[in-house]
Amino acid sequence: MAVPLQEFHYSAAEDAETGPDAGARTPASFGAAAAGPDAATTAGPMFTSNEAAARFYLDELLRRDDRPEIQSVVAPERPERVPGLVVKRDEDLPAVGTRQVRFTQTHHSIPVFGAGAVVELTGDRDLVSVTAQLDEVTGVDPVETLSRTQALERVASWTGTTIPPEAGVTGRLMYYKEDESGTWHLVWFFKALPASPPAPDEPDPVALRGHGLGPRPVRESVNYLVDAHDGRILFCYSAVATGAAIPPPTKCTGVDEDDAKQTFFGRLEADGVSCQLDDPLRNVRTYDIEFADIFDDPPLPQRAVVATSSEYGTTNRAAVSAHLNASRVQDFYKSVLQREGIDGQGMTLVSIVNTTASGFGTPPELKNAFWSQGRMWYGQTRDAQGRLVSLSRYLDVIGHELTHGVIETTSNLVYATQSGALNESFADCAGVIINNWYTAPDREDVRTWTWEIGAGLGGDGLPLRDFADPTRLGDPAHMRDFKRLRPGEMPHPQRNDSGWVHVNSNIHNKAVHNLLTMEDGGTRVFTVQDVAVLTYLGMARLVPLATFTQALRSILDVAATYFGGNPQRDAKMAAIRRAYDLVGIS
Repeated sequence: MAVPLQEFHYSAAEDAETGPDAGARTPASFGAAAAGPDAATTAGPMFTSNEAAARFYLDELLRRDDRPEIQSVVAPERPERVPGLVVKRDEDLPAVGTRQVRFTQTHHSIPVFGAGAVVELTGDRDLVSVTAQLDEVTGVDPVETLSRTQALERVASWTGTTIPPEAGVTGRLMYYKEDESGTWHLVWFFKALPASPPAPDEPDPVALRGHGLGPRPVRESVNYLVDAHDGRILFCYSAVATGAAIPPPTKCTGVDEDDAKQTFFGRLEADGVSCQLDDPLRNVRTYDIEFADIFDDPPLPQRAVVATSSEYGTTNRAAVSAHLNASRVQDFYKSVLQREGIDGQGMTLVSIVNTTASGFGTPPELKNAFWSQGRMWYGQTRDAQGRLVSLSRYLDVIGHELTHGVIETTSNLVYATQSGALNESFADCAGVIINNWYTAPDREDVRTWTWEIGAGLGGDGLPLRDFADPTRLGDPAHMRDFKRLRPGEMPHPQRNDSGWVHVNSNIHNKAVHNLLTMEDGGTRVFTVQDVAVLTYLGMARLVPLATFTQALRSILDVAATYFGGNPQRDAKMAAIRRAYDLVGIS
């Protein structure tokens, strides 16, 4: 029987003490506890910070939970509020007018892997909701037996890889709870090591099916948890699924990979004639490395793709498609979801076309497009006429891959098993919605939408996934068909698709498809923007080891705020539950 971290969930909208229409809970509603010696800093808007408000609410709520594991987090013997929680991120959520404080859990200053809490507040710092996975660390020696160097050597020995010592410099101690047995371990956590776990002699074709036309030419980048006492590799998973004056943009035109003439924005060169694919408004740049091998670490060209005028014509279809589609994704996140770029901080979105990779096909072909090292990389394949066609033509794939970058900088869902399936599913959701937002005959009428993801990129000319009917490709559409690892089996990209992340993601995909298509009396229950906001913010407030059930709760929490002034709020929340219940998630 699995013994995961203890879950805690609270929603003011579901709290009988606040009433169904309150939507948020004030400090005063907690009674005398809010009138203690620090009342001056715990009275509504008088909180000194979002962190102070979040700590107050967590302390009050967790004290009322009688589980000993939760009580250990409160630490009643100490005067501080939830002293074991450390702030990781504090950000505004403009789409729903709230703010969010994310904590990680520690035990005696050592982080607890996957444990943390997310607190949502109103603008006046009243409480909206809490999602958490917390626990009490017990039965483990807090002083390591193996040094960081020795633990790194264990990984090198197990993987048969020579790992440079500097790769392990960032290794840190953590506590890790083994899911199957509930046993606690002190571990060395190594992030993004250049070492893959031992591969099977014959990779499972089902495990590779979700990856596209071919494997990704991404350098080995795997996170490892090594027991700090006996050196066992306990868990591993992929680390890759993540004020100057602005110059005026220049309107450009060019032909894309689908032979369509497109309009996009670049930047005028100093000569006043030629242009670069560098959009200063959207902070999007596109480079061409001219079929260089990415494993040779080729430097980016000094300039983005250049044309002799603002008319690119057919000179670089791959770059035009990449630049246009990256700009579309950037625009969607900013205008619809009110997010400042992939990282939420306005990072430059770099796309690189015409890439190759040794050992991953015969150059100049590279059958993949992927997000890695904070950039988009595009390979290319030959069409029926023998012309090289860049994978930058696939807006749904680009939306999917860039959303992995968004997930890296928000919930950071662990890329394995159920949390990894959510990682894939939320990326799929964004890819499908963004693609149809720009290309469907009527973006608001889902009956005109294309539901295939990566059309033609799967085997036998099929898509990678079918959002509307996962069973068409042999994928599950209900929790009764959830594919599980065998007892003691660790996630592995070739053996079991990192815990079947591309397989089980289809269950959550189908739930979101239900949201997009659900009708009441012939009228759709949710608009496209509704579902985009619910899934994006629902994902962003999850903890790293989230489950499908927690994803549902998180989306319901967002919905309680998003539909707060809508007389149909309760009906819409019931519709969300129904959409998920149809796939066995409750």
